[in-house]
Amino acid sequence: MNKKLADRVGVKRSGVGPLVGALAIFSLWSLRGRAGQLVPVALAFLLLVGAVQAIGTLQDIASIQTQQKIAQSWRTPYDLLIRPQSAVSSLERSAGWIDPQSALESYGGISSQQVASIRSLPRVALVAPFASIGWQTIAVRVPVELVAKGIYRVSAKWIGPGTGGIADDTVVRYVDVTDLAHLTTEPSLTSLIVEHILAKDDVTPVVFSMSVQATQALIGVPGSQRKTISQVLLEGIAPAPPVHLSLHVDRLRGDLAVLPACVQRADCWEAQQVRQGTPTYQAGGVQLLRFSRTDYTALPQQIGTGQVSLQPVGEDTQGLLYRMQLPEHVPGNVGSGYSQEVPLQPLSWPQRLPTLTNAVRFIPLEQACLINGASCYSGLYVRLNGVERYSQASLALLQATAAAITARTGLHVDILDGSSLRTVAISSSSASTDPVAHSSWRVIGVAVQIVRGLDALQETLLVLCSLVCLLAIAAAGVLVGIGRRKEALLLQQIGWQKNVLLFAFALDALILSLPGCLLALTWIILATTLRPATLSPTLVWALLISGIAVYCCTLVVSACLGSKSFFYHSIPIFVCSISMTSAIFLIAIEYLLITSFNQVLVVTVLGNQVREAFEVPQLALLLLVLLAALLTVGLCTMLLLRGRRQELSLQEMKRVFVWR
Repeated sequence: MNKKLADRVGVKRSGVGPLVGALAIFSLWSLRGRAGQLVPVALAFLLLVGAVQAIGTLQDIASIQTQQKIAQSWRTPYDLLIRPQSAVSSLERSAGWIDPQSALESYGGISSQQVASIRSLPRVALVAPFASIGWQTIAVRVPVELVAKGIYRVSAKWIGPGTGGIADDTVVRYVDVTDLAHLTTEPSLTSLIVEHILAKDDVTPVVFSMSVQATQALIGVPGSQRKTISQVLLEGIAPAPPVHLSLHVDRLRGDLAVLPACVQRADCWEAQQVRQGTPTYQAGGVQLLRFSRTDYTALPQQIGTGQVSLQPVGEDTQGLLYRMQLPEHVPGNVGSGYSQEVPLQPLSWPQRLPTLTNAVRFIPLEQACLINGASCYSGLYVRLNGVERYSQASLALLQATAAAITARTGLHVDILDGSSLRTVAISSSSASTDPVAHSSWRVIGVAVQIVRGLDALQETLLVLCSLVCLLAIAAAGVLVGIGRRKEALLLQQIGWQKNVLLFAFALDALILSLPGCLLALTWIILATTLRPATLSPTLVWALLISGIAVYCCTLVVSACLGSKSFFYHSIPIFVCSISMTSAIFLIAIEYLLITSFNQVLVVTVLGNQVREAFEVPQLALLLLVLLAALLTVGLCTMLLLRGRRQELSLQEMKRVFVWR
């Protein structure tokens, strides 16, 4: 480029057409020997379009895999769970959780009229009610052979895993094996209860039946839905540990008169080896037991980490009480049968255990309603038609049905489809962080949260990656523009007007960006043909046009800015700083977003499955972002080195001169 060339292109011609033609010839002529400047901008444009297309493709792959995982566990045996408003705790409402043991702590509350109103709704295929009526006592009897006459102390204690955290609950019975002659002459005791057994003779052993009280919950269910409802109700409830009675028999060294003084003295007793018979079980009791609801509290940060605090309602000599027995007289006329398949638990456990166990016996629903009365049902499971697959139509139908049920009956409705279990750590108080128990609670709307979170993550990364790619294009424009400053100064000195100069360099920038645009266009066509993506083509074209505008503006400004301007030397440093900082910020923010999203996923069973399927797209996305960041850093490094080229040349000349 020299003054003769500038004069020869005819910038002083009159008319817009000849002027544009002359400037086009000038721009094409000025590209001689500067073909290397096409490489940075071509790479920047290809990176912009490729990154956007790749993120869109990865988003489609991740969405498909997520949809597949959600479809596998989208629908539960029932679509809706309906409970009375009083049976839903404030923690369940605020966190969107379902406490699995709430079914054991709610005794009725839904009437037959409300059930009929729900059945009349469209798309309702099945309504399966259940009714919890309370806890029934079970007498566990163990035969014990006592071979000789005397005073015996028979102690029974529940032994098994899970019983260590409960205080000593030993049952003690005092037995007097005697004959009729001694029975009439023995003193009577008022401070202790002693059971008397008459022996036939001194040889024949007597059998004492040691009785210990246990308990189990009773829930009424329809016969046709018994298997399904039992699985759903007990899904998040811990199994009852296999406990058994441990008997210990001691014989008093003395007669009945010394018994009161020897109750607490170990030297008065002699251990006995006795034979035990097969335990028998008998359900009975004049009334059922009912207990208060557990009181859970949790701060917002505790909800995020899956921690809740269980507030004790009292304390006695044996430890903390988490539930109180309600002063209700409920007749226990539910039959005397007992199934060996149903586990038992000690009588004191419902009050002392932080979480209830699955010691539950299911009985006919009609029998349960005789106990609960008019508002018999504790909850309803509802199955709908048309929600077999995850879709917006299914979500809309579920939400509309739930809203209609609440409006008609005033009951609380939870949508079970798309939910998942998560582990919840339960501590004894808000001040304690050590969990006393773990339970599996159901989280509502997990599928919707995963889909929305994934879309928001992908859109955020798309925006951040696009910004960094645009900054890379800006760095390429500044890189080329700095190399054209001498030409711009020469053209100003020979009389080129400011607007003509700006137009000439803008045209020069358009010509330089043309190969990059053609390369990006080819990439768009190939990518769209090979794998059509859901990413809007309008968005891709808008980003490409934005890249061209950014490149032209940065090249023109960096080339035509006067040397006396404050921004003459600061523009390269500013652009490089912004670009490199944004690249580093993109990597950091992507890591934080993905890590945070993964932490949210792993708290539920469904989320963990989605995270495992999402690992490969995440790795590919990370590599793509690293590529964009490395190219941006490389362009910025070239820009800084070119800006200091003259300084480095002077230092080299000084070093050679000193050497000579």
